[in-house]
Amino acid sequence: MGFTSQDNLIDDVTNLGQFQYDVRFKTISTAQVAAFWTNLGVFSGSEPASAYAGTSLTFVPTDDTWADGAWQHGGDVSPDTKHFLYAGANIVAAAGAPWFLMAVDQIGYVPITGADVTGTGSRTITMTPIAATAAKVDRYPNGIGLRAYFSTEVAPTAGGPNMTVFGYSDPAGAAKTCPVTVGFAATPVIGAVPHSGAAATRYAPFIPLAAGSTGISDLTNFTLTGGTAYTGSGQLVLHLVKPLWGIPLPASGIHNVAEFMNMLPNMARIRDGACIQWLLMNTGATTANAPLLVESAHAWG
Repeated sequence: MGFTSQDNLIDDVTNLGQFQYDVRFKTISTAQVAAFWTNLGVFSGSEPASAYAGTSLTFVPTDDTWADGAWQHGGDVSPDTKHFLYAGANIVAAAGAPWFLMAVDQIGYVPITGADVTGTGSRTITMTPIAATAAKVDRYPNGIGLRAYFSTEVAPTAGGPNMTVFGYSDPAGAAKTCPVTVGFAATPVIGAVPHSGAAATRYAPFIPLAAGSTGISDLTNFTLTGGTAYTGSGQLVLHLVKPLWGIPLPASGIHNVAEFMNMLPNMARIRDGACIQWLLMNTGATTANAPLLVESAHAWG
């Protein structure tokens, strides 16, 4: 922890100036479906809309230098540690309330394109496992606490496959698989987490891990089979992230604030190299072109 007491925190902020305040926004240009989670990285705002470029099925690491959508939070502070003090957010939409906003640190992503989206069978992912070095990609040593989810970069025409296998390595390096079959939506819209929704086989926002797993050190493979294969020229993205905090947004235009100093668990850490991204849960069908504003403050010591 970066602060020994509230007095120490106040001294670091007021006397040493170790503090940053930010306001970010995104415009959710595509209408979102009720009961679905949305990856906000695909939409433009304070940071550009992310294209999630790269070779299909090959892991792309991301950090605070990622030109395709990283939020600039002030750079590295080691040996000090940096922590969120509070965050607030609001969204303005004619429908969709209530919402839930989650901040995550994106370690990297896997683009999935072409026949890797529309075909069936097993896909093998190319990735160097997360280790315990000083490299920014290893900022959560051995992948402790990391989770995974898919999102929609380009909507497929139709389909609705089932993911019968999701393979990964846990922080100890042991091979594991998701314990359930995960259903994907027939026509996920841009930004949608395709395995969210109210259907019985939907799990969101994150893919379930095997019993006892404490994280993900390596994304290894997944199998899409059964259901109906996707058609068209869609693009999916598999994200590897560390969840940080969440805020409920009860109604359109209502700004809600979470003060982390006196909450448990509190003051989520912003690690050196963190690539902060956002996920949004839509209880109702969120109308298109909804603006989302997020403010936050963090300090280090």
